[in-house]
Amino acid sequence: MNKLYSSLAKKWRKYFSNESGVAAVEFAIVAPVFIMLVMAIIDFGRIYFIKSSMQYVVEQAARHAMVNQSISASDLNVFANTEATNVGLNDAVFASTPDDSGTVNFMIITGTYNFTFITPLVGTTLVLDAKSATPISED
Repeated sequence: MNKLYSSLAKKWRKYFSNESGVAAVEFAIVAPVFIMLVMAIIDFGRIYFIKSSMQYVVEQAARHAMVNQSISASDLNVFANTEATNVGLNDAVFASTPDDSGTVNFMIITGTYNFTFITPLVGTTLVLDAKSATPISED
């Protein structure tokens, strides 16, 4: 019985001390997590770029409205869309609305962008927005 136990113990030790393929198993466990982390970093970089680009566009449109006070809201939207195309935002939507509620008239420029994640399991879309207001005239 001792010989049988000893023989089985040697076989088990030999089987469990074999380390071939350990690197492949470790890679299979770590690689998906690492790839998801890299994709999330890329997504957050894209979010930051798009958000800052949208803010730049609405501020440029507000400056344009301040300099050209007789510009219509539709012409200002065309200007904002042209600026957005120049910075690489082809799918952004911009709207300009005059605000005549106080003693100073403002032009309010807003922009929205539906951001789609490339990282799975995060979500499908995120709405990014930017807003700027500029005085255009006094009553």
